Amino acid sequence: MKLSYYCSSPSCKKLNYIKVKSNNRFDLKEEIGLEINERCKHCGNHTKRHINRLHAGPNYKIIAGGVILAVLFTVLFWDLGFITTLSGTVPIAIWMSEEKRASTFNKLLLRD
Repeated sequence: MKLSYYCSSPSCKKLNYIKVKSNNRFDLKEEIGLEINERCKHCGNHTKRHINRLHAGPNYKIIAGGVILAVLFTVLFWDLGFITTLSGTVPIAIWMSEEKRASTFNKLLLRD
């Protein structure tokens, strides 16, 4: 899962990303604390954000891996006849899973 936040510099306001291994804000709080202290990758200003201000998005590398897996299934199971089902449902299932993880993370907020 990829988390994004906006730079606090008035002139920059660019989107920055951080990568974490946690699936919810409670695990993220244990991993990095209540606030992140990051440097903006565009302007270099030091940005301090509360973890409730982070926004999760789906990881498109995993979705692309699902598309590659569907192509691989298509090549391997071409002679069996149920190719459209496999090649269509694998990327959709992976995409829906990533969207659900990001949506669950964004709905859950911490109380201070």
